[in-house]
Amino acid sequence: MEEAITFWLDNKICSGFKVAEIGRQTLVSYRDKYYLVENGAARMNGVRPLHYSKTSMPTIWKKAMKGIMPPTATVIEHPEDENLPATTSTKKERTTMQKNHTAPSELAEEQPQVIKPVQAASKRAVAAELKPFKIIQTVVAATCPYCNHKQDLPFEKGKNGKPFFAACVRCSTEFAVRFVPVTMYQAQVAAFK
Repeated sequence: MEEAITFWLDNKICSGFKVAEIGRQTLVSYRDKYYLVENGAARMNGVRPLHYSKTSMPTIWKKAMKGIMPPTATVIEHPEDENLPATTSTKKERTTMQKNHTAPSELAEEQPQVIKPVQAASKRAVAAELKPFKIIQTVVAATCPYCNHKQDLPFEKGKNGKPFFAACVRCSTEFAVRFVPVTMYQAQVAAFK
């Protein structure tokens, strides 16, 4: 049987059903929404109570609803993010490397091939790769919305981005065209009567 929980929500006392519990926080179902309740009051998100639907619920609470509880090693409080439950973590010890006090000439004798680490690309090289290169495009393909005939339109006619009218070479019907920059310019067409 589900356990009933009474909690403070939006200036009134409400009663919902306990769905899951992690530490001091309880997930309560009330009117098809899920609220985080701590110390008898729903958690707030600014001036409104924080609530979730089944699809927007954080993964930790979805797992808790299925009975999968987070590890209980060390509880760490995150005061900057009060919307999520207190998380746990285990502390790992850092291993330290011991220095080898052999001379460089002795190392060369022991290891005939020395493998050099690959250096990371500098920020300038990465920025140069990300800069878009200038595309020289003379025509833009457009499809007639009436007869689906594909034709090439001169780029100079609509390179400023403003719409213009073009006539189809097959059915000689006019349609509106606007060039849109993507990787290459593409034409958006619109039929009208």
